[in-house]
Amino acid sequence: MDGTHPFLIKLQAILAALDDDALAALANRGLLRRARKDLESNPPTILKVEENSISLQVSDAVVTVPELPSHSHCSCPAAGICRHILAALVYVREASSLAISPSAQQSPCHVKALPAIEQPSNRTPEDVLGAATEEEIQSWAGKAVWKKALTRLASGPRVEIEATSTLVVRFPSLNLTCRWIPGGGLDGMYCSCQSGSVCVHIVMAVVAYRASLGKQEIQLEQRLLEESSGAPRSRAEVLHAVGSIIQEMISTGLTRLSSATTERLTTLAVSAHGVDLPRLERTCKTLANEIQRSLQRDAQASSVRLLSPAARLEALRAALERNARPEFIGQHRSTYDDIGQLYLIGLGARYWISKGGYHGLTVYFWEESSRTWATWSDLRPVQQAGFDPISRFGADGPWPGCDSPHKAGTHRLRLSNAGRNPQGRLSGRATTRALILSPTHLEDVPDRITEWSELAQRARRFFSGGLIDQTQNQAFVLLVPSEWMPATYDPVRQELSCPLLDEHGRMIPLWLPFSAETEIAIECLEKLTPQKGDGVLGELRLVAGQLRVQPISLITGSGVISLNLPDAKRPSTKQRQQKQNEENSSVKEESLDEDDPAIVDLSGAATPLGRLLIAAQAELEAIAEGGIAIQRDFHVLETAARRFETLGLSTCAYPLQRLANALQSSSRLADQHHRQQTAGDLLHAYYLLRMASDQETLALACSGLG
Repeated sequence: MDGTHPFLIKLQAILAALDDDALAALANRGLLRRARKDLESNPPTILKVEENSISLQVSDAVVTVPELPSHSHCSCPAAGICRHILAALVYVREASSLAISPSAQQSPCHVKALPAIEQPSNRTPEDVLGAATEEEIQSWAGKAVWKKALTRLASGPRVEIEATSTLVVRFPSLNLTCRWIPGGGLDGMYCSCQSGSVCVHIVMAVVAYRASLGKQEIQLEQRLLEESSGAPRSRAEVLHAVGSIIQEMISTGLTRLSSATTERLTTLAVSAHGVDLPRLERTCKTLANEIQRSLQRDAQASSVRLLSPAARLEALRAALERNARPEFIGQHRSTYDDIGQLYLIGLGARYWISKGGYHGLTVYFWEESSRTWATWSDLRPVQQAGFDPISRFGADGPWPGCDSPHKAGTHRLRLSNAGRNPQGRLSGRATTRALILSPTHLEDVPDRITEWSELAQRARRFFSGGLIDQTQNQAFVLLVPSEWMPATYDPVRQELSCPLLDEHGRMIPLWLPFSAETEIAIECLEKLTPQKGDGVLGELRLVAGQLRVQPISLITGSGVISLNLPDAKRPSTKQRQQKQNEENSSVKEESLDEDDPAIVDLSGAATPLGRLLIAAQAELEAIAEGGIAIQRDFHVLETAARRFETLGLSTCAYPLQRLANALQSSSRLADQHHRQQTAGDLLHAYYLLRMASDQETLALACSGLG
C-alpha cells in the first residue's frame, strides 16, 4: 500500500527523543563517532518494514531495529550494540528522506520520505513508571535484584533525575546512567553498564524516580564508624577531654601556651583515632601544629591562627556530642568505588608542597560521563628519598597503557576497570588500563565558563562555611575570557596578577603568590601572551576579601601547558627568589597547600557590617590572648551585641551578650568550672562571628560579578 508505514512513524518518534548521549550509553562515544563517519561514506538502505521492526542494510551487515532500540540486533560478529546498529539508529532518527531498496518498494508496505512527526504517544515516565506497583516491578526484575537495589539505595548514593518525555537517572559516584525510552513500559529502561538483562542499576533508577514522585520511600541507612571496642577511652571521654583542653587554653590565655599543650592535643588525636573519630583526630593535629608554630615564633603565627582552629574544633566536638552524623565523624581512609569505564579529558598538572610535610604531583581531568572534575595524585613525605614530583611528571603511568602523567594531562583517554572515591580522586591501581585517544581540545570540555556571574554562583556554594566540608574539586573552574589583560608582578606583595575580562567587561584576576613551586608558573605567565579563545584551568580562592583564580594550566590552540611543570624540569636558578628577598626580607615564602583549597583573609571586608564583625572578633581575640580572668572593659562586647540585635542578627548578638554577662562577675570567675564554661561561650561566639564574616566577605567579593 502507499503511504508511510505506521511503525516507521512510531520508531522515528521514539528515536527523536534520544540524543547522542543516550545513543552513546548503548555502546560508547567512540563507536558513535565511528558510526557517524560510516554514514557519511555509506548511508544505510531500508530492506524491510514489518509490523514491529525494521531491517536495514548497513555496510556489509543487516540490522534489525524493534520498537525498543536497545534490543536491536546486527548480523555482524560483534556482541551487543555495534557501530552498524548505531549507524542505523542515527540514520532513521535524522534522515529527512529514507533510502529504500527496490524489494522494499515492491512490498505492500513500501516507504515514502517521512515528514516531521509528533510523538505518537503522550505517555510520560510518570504515567508508566510512576503507575507501576511494587509487585509489578518485583515480578519484572526478580525479588533478588529488587532487594539488592533497595539495599544499595539505602546507602544514600547521589542521584540526578531529568524527567521530560524521556527519563534520565544518573548515579555519578557509580559512573552510571539509566534511561527510559517511550513506548516500552518497564522494558523501556536501559543502563550504561550494558547488561543483557534487568540489572540492579535499572531497578535503582526506577525506585529513585518513584521516590522523587512521592510514590515510594527509601529507608536511608546511617553508615557510621562504630566506636572500637577495647580502646582505653570511650568516645564520650575523648570528647570531654578535648573540650577541657580547648577551654583551658582560652581560660589561661593563648599567650601562655606551652609544649605540654601540644603534647596533650597530640595524645588526644591518637585517642580520637582509637575510638574512630578520624575528623576529630585531624582537627586536633591541625591545632597542635598551629600551637607548635606559635611556640617556635614562626612569622605566620598569630592569635587568629590559634583561635580559629580552636573554635572550629570546639564546634566539631559539640556537634559530635549532640549528633554523631557521618559527615562529622569522617573516614580514616577514603574508599574507591569500582566504576568500570571512564572517559577523561586531561587538562594539565601541578606539583605542590603541603604544610603537612608532603609534596606531590596532581593531574587534572574532566570526566565526561558524570560531568565533574577528577584528579590523580602521587605524593610522598618531603623527607623520603628517591621521589621528585617534577621528575614524576615525565615517568611511567599513572596507568598501564599511558606513557606518563604528562601524556595523561594533555590527552583524552579511556580508562577501563577504573576506581574513584567520592571526592573525585582516581585510583592508580595496576589493574586499571588506559587507552590514549586524542590530544585535548578546549571544545571537548562542556563546563567552560565565559561569564563571570557563574563564578559568583560557584563561589557561594564552595565557600559556604560551617562544618560540612567541601571537596577541593568543587573549586576547579575552566575560564575562557573574552580578553586577557597583561600580567603584572608586585615585588612588595610578591604575587602575580593577570586580569581576565568576560564579554560583559566584568573582571576576575588570576593570582599567583611567589613560592618555590610557583616560580616557574609566574615566569610562564609573564612570558606567554594568551590569545582570545584560550582557556585557563584554576582554583577559586578568597584572598584579602577578593575572589581570585589561582591558575593551574593554560589550554591553547597548540595544547595544554602545565604552568609550573614546563618540560618537566626544575628551574636552574633561584634568581627571582634572591632578588625579592633582597627587596623585602620581611616577607616570608608561602607554599601552596594541597590540603587547604581556599585561602580566606577576612581583612578585605569593607562594609559597615564587615567592620562591625571584625571589631567584635578582635575583642574576642584580645580576651583569648590574655585569658578569661583578666579584668577589662566590656563596653565593646555589649555595644556590638546591641548593634547586631538592631540589625536582626540575633545569632551573633546572643552569644556576645551571654559572654559579656559571664565575664562581668569577678567572683564567679574565681571558680575554675565557670571560667571553662565562659571559655566555651567565647569559642562559640567566635565561631559564629567567623561564619558571618565569611558570608559578608563572600557577598562583597561576588558583588561585582553579578
